[in-house]
Amino acid sequence: MKINPTLRLLTITGLFAVPFIAFIISGSMLFPFITGKNFAFRILIEIVFVLWVILALRDKEYLPKRSWILYAYMAFIVAIGLADFFGMHPFKSFWSNYERMEGFIAHIHFFLYFVVLSSMLSVQKLWDRFLMTWVVAGAIMSCYGLLQTAGVIAINQSGVRLDGTFGNATYLAVFLLFTCFFTIFLMLRRKGKGGMMWFLVPVLLLQLVVLYLTATRGAILGLIGGGFVTTFLIAVWYKESVQIRKGAIGILVAIVVLVGGFLLVRNASFVQKSPVLSRFAQLSISDIQTQGRYYIWPMAIKGFAQRPILGWGEENFNFIFNANYNPAMYAQEQWFDRAHNMFLDWLVAGGLLAFIPYLALFFFIFWYLWKRETFGLTFLEKSVITGLMLAYIFQGIFVFDNLFSYLLFFSILAYVHSHSTEEKVSLPTWMKQGVVTQSISVIIVVLTLVTLYFWNIKPIEAGQNLIRGMTVVQQGKVDESLADFQKVFALNTFGSEEALEQFAGNPGSFLTAQASDTTKAQYVQMSQTEFAKQLAQNPNDTRIRVFYGIFLRDIGQLDQSLVQLQKAADLSPTKQTVLFELGATYITQKDYKNAFATFQTAYNLDTTDQDAGLLYAVGAIYIGDATTLNKVVATLDPQTVLFDDRIVSALADTGQWQQLIKLFIARLQTDQGKQNIQNYFSLAVAYVKAGEVGQAVDLLHQVEAANPTYKSQIDGYITQITGGK
Repeated sequence: MKINPTLRLLTITGLFAVPFIAFIISGSMLFPFITGKNFAFRILIEIVFVLWVILALRDKEYLPKRSWILYAYMAFIVAIGLADFFGMHPFKSFWSNYERMEGFIAHIHFFLYFVVLSSMLSVQKLWDRFLMTWVVAGAIMSCYGLLQTAGVIAINQSGVRLDGTFGNATYLAVFLLFTCFFTIFLMLRRKGKGGMMWFLVPVLLLQLVVLYLTATRGAILGLIGGGFVTTFLIAVWYKESVQIRKGAIGILVAIVVLVGGFLLVRNASFVQKSPVLSRFAQLSISDIQTQGRYYIWPMAIKGFAQRPILGWGEENFNFIFNANYNPAMYAQEQWFDRAHNMFLDWLVAGGLLAFIPYLALFFFIFWYLWKRETFGLTFLEKSVITGLMLAYIFQGIFVFDNLFSYLLFFSILAYVHSHSTEEKVSLPTWMKQGVVTQSISVIIVVLTLVTLYFWNIKPIEAGQNLIRGMTVVQQGKVDESLADFQKVFALNTFGSEEALEQFAGNPGSFLTAQASDTTKAQYVQMSQTEFAKQLAQNPNDTRIRVFYGIFLRDIGQLDQSLVQLQKAADLSPTKQTVLFELGATYITQKDYKNAFATFQTAYNLDTTDQDAGLLYAVGAIYIGDATTLNKVVATLDPQTVLFDDRIVSALADTGQWQQLIKLFIARLQTDQGKQNIQNYFSLAVAYVKAGEVGQAVDLLHQVEAANPTYKSQIDGYITQITGGK
């Protein structure tokens, strides 16, 4: 067997398998649409990398090329590594978590992918086949999307926005954005000829339809804008074919008419009734002001100003978000971990040291395309790549990157890099000796086996134990679940933080009457041990302290709960939800004065927050402040006040039975209240507590007559009431 051809074949096969990782859904791990794909990519690229290293040592033809793109990318990786090391939470910056699967470890793999891809695909024919592989993957994914439209396959994100095997419509949209441009690129390469046109044309239409059905505004507008730029370049500067220029002008006119026509009919009923078109019709300044981006982009800029050189490190936006939380975000996501803008995300994560080489990647793509002689690329093909990059940049203003947006971007980066020069990196003389290359090959293989275990197998095993523990506890198998979580924590991977939230956030399942005292004690001990580990690693994380405080409250350790929640409030002083938990612990401790003061602070942060108003009213009930109670309740939705059980608990805890009687009578005067028989029973209890036993018995007899299926239960209640119980 010839070694070099075999290594080459295996390496290229591994690269060509990358697009099909998109179809992996791992139900055996948390975040099945994220984890399986990322682990598969990491394992694959590690294997491909070691094969390539051995091949490159044996044959200098496969050594990397030199270019400013390579240098800029290397500078970016080094800068991000420094930012992560000196950042707020280096461990998480390196490893990330199951939900995101990014961090420095991911970018090491992306860099390896870029180097191997640009080194192995040395001729245009291979690149054409590689891009065609992405197009085939896009076609299959689009067929999957059509099956979702038909109801044959469920839409994972719910609603009507197609999400394919990504579980997220935005992720599917950016995937198809790239494959649409790849399809156009290959169509232009064939210049309308060749047997593949019958495939490329319908596939392009199919992908455009499914991209539209994702209803992802950034990607669709990016497609329109990128298409406009591509056709504008062709219409103005392409000199080789009048027919093609006229076609480009026609497309430009069509885009202008399409956009202008939509703006004219955006308020029409057919637009408003369309789940896709209505999303675009809603675009306005006022719509933007209701989105999280309106609040978090200024936070990101403020965070950059605080650490402008090295930034905060990857996965650390939450520190900025919590410290600078805008109380007007009370109805938004409470734990943002991204700025939802890929440029701001890198500005925050890596500071100027990383942001400048990151921007340089885009600059050198355009520079090599238009300022240097690019091998094998026509004006039309350069125009398509330019339009694609601008489309990617535009949609990236509104979202953060994911595995496949990175892979597709770095594929284009590798493509331009491979065409930018023929000059290759040279190996020092001593590395060309046979014994040295063999030794390096052995070392690389051993290191790869180590990374495969520690970077992939261990966290995969932890993830599988985690999902199994979450599953069996729902079946009442508490001891079995406890054993699964023990395995997760013993593996000591980056999954421990998410495992702890699932474990300690579910005390009701582990502290049941059916669980033994030993099991309960073990559960509490494990939880507290893991919280101590997390806080030792990351003492300034508001989220961990909130979860710990809630856990401590749930197990009755109220003083310690207050300590954790107060520290969380110090870290995020303007976040109402943290103050809500702190106030709830004060109530559990029967410290009503401090509970009222805490709820008052939360309410004053933003008086339009209905939840804050309700809790402020609850606090007023506990301290008997009728003036504040009446004033606040007057600003709240009456139905919300009527049906909020926190009001009921406060009135019951303070023995205000006549007020409870009035509340439940008011509930039963509504259709919503009448439909819930528990409201009748609660009213009966209020009557009994108020000493109106006869009223309670009469009410229960009326309920029994209207609901004979509850006869035995109601008779039991009546017997207890008349017996003085």
